[in-house]
Amino acid sequence: MAKKRSHTYNCGDIVTFKFLTGDTYTGKITEKTWKEDDTPSYKIKVEDKIGNRNGFTIYPCMTDARITKREKTARVADKEFSLKASDILRKKHEKKSVKSELDEAIDSQKAFLNGDTK
Repeated sequence: MAKKRSHTYNCGDIVTFKFLTGDTYTGKITEKTWKEDDTPSYKIKVEDKIGNRNGFTIYPCMTDARITKREKTARVADKEFSLKASDILRKKHEKKSVKSELDEAIDSQKAFLNGDTK
């Protein structure tokens, strides 16, 4: 029995590959699998953004020969995702120091009632 080759890419890597029809896609490796002849293969998920709806297509059995290049490693992709998520959370939790028009109007009325004139 022949020894299995190891996988070149890891789960979470962003790769560009050429499909059987000749079209080139960029997607994320979701699973590492083996073909019957002990060739390493991958299941790749490609995000489809058509108009205002988000979908995806899964391409199973993509081999190293079909993958043309690695765009980002899993570690870099996870860091970018966590940075984006932390920025979103930080923006949500920032306190707004700007007073609204209503608050300013209330403060000016309180000042008028207290006899403060500016």
